[in-house]
Amino acid sequence: MDITTHPIWSQKAPTTKQKISKFKKPFHLARIYLAKQYAKLFPGSTFIGVTGSVGKTTTVKALEMVLSKKFNVLTTKANLDPILNIPETILKAKRSTNKIVLEMGIEYLGEMDFYLSLVKPQTCIITTIAYQHSEFLGDLESIASEKGKLIESLPGGGKAFLNFDDVNVRKLAETTKAEVIFYGTDEKNCQVWASNVKIENFITSFEINYGVERVEINYPLLGEHQIYPALAAASVGISEGVSLIQVKKALEQMTPEEHRMEIFQGYNNSIIIDDSYNGSPVSIEAALNTLEQIPAKRRILVLGETKELGKYSEKLHRQIAQKIYSERIDFVYLGTGDTKYVAEELLSLGFLPEKMEANLQNPQVVSKLLKVLSKGDVCLVKGSRSLRLDEVVTRIVKKQ
Repeated sequence: MDITTHPIWSQKAPTTKQKISKFKKPFHLARIYLAKQYAKLFPGSTFIGVTGSVGKTTTVKALEMVLSKKFNVLTTKANLDPILNIPETILKAKRSTNKIVLEMGIEYLGEMDFYLSLVKPQTCIITTIAYQHSEFLGDLESIASEKGKLIESLPGGGKAFLNFDDVNVRKLAETTKAEVIFYGTDEKNCQVWASNVKIENFITSFEINYGVERVEINYPLLGEHQIYPALAAASVGISEGVSLIQVKKALEQMTPEEHRMEIFQGYNNSIIIDDSYNGSPVSIEAALNTLEQIPAKRRILVLGETKELGKYSEKLHRQIAQKIYSERIDFVYLGTGDTKYVAEELLSLGFLPEKMEANLQNPQVVSKLLKVLSKGDVCLVKGSRSLRLDEVVTRIVKKQ
């Protein structure tokens, strides 16, 4: 792929991608070219590619923790666009670097081709396939096709670690010549699987099973959906000779990424769950599942719109409303934009109007919460980082 044709260099690209001014463009083009050449100096087995709709950053971090028990590991930085992140990471590699873990997130068709023009990992992980950036990527089939280019590029001697519990990821096993290793919760079909998953005292505990071996993990990350990055990292670690005991030690040292299911003491001795980094439909469902499992006097939801869904936006926001209605949510505070569909759907389902307020700006949300929050309440703040709901969290957490 000609890197100069990528949307990031195009004047017609969406404004969210116009991050590089014209005077810097030659510098970045040169860095990309150097990274491509430098990558050729390392064996293909050095590189591990991670893609999927959600869970990529946590998976990369879990991989770093696990593989560092045996190797000198280098990973992409969190929260940096992969267009710049991947070349920058490659160029940081040293002769002593054994494993390079690359987060290969995509927002536009053709981005995976760009990544693969730089480096072709011999190991890949695919976390989930779900609606995200659908304004540009299209339907689930198109999303799977774009992300699936990573697994299709693997050589016969490569390894693909796939989330068996996600049917769209599972199907990608048919598209590769590489060895496929499934992870998930199905002990009959997964080489590495989780059992006895529980949430207690804001800790997720579960067992990782591999053959006749089993270890219990007291995982500092909150939510059943958080087990999948752990399982992916464990699967890769085991395949690279890291013992299950070492896997356990590594995973129990994990800490939440910023604004990803972080727990804080809130106003009036409430509990605040800050999940304001990502707002895709699948991550909202996972967060709501977690909120439902946590003991609380009252459950309160602050929800911002999910952007970049294009023609799928109304349907998916209404599905989010249906999920909210099915859970035990006491109060719902909705932001602006397409959360109007959430409000409409909730009311049509019979959700009590006095338990919901919609079309709120962030300062209004703060004002409402400061009036309603009390001891025993658990408040989930959920939305994409562009909505700056982290500012709401800052205002309602207890000052240290």
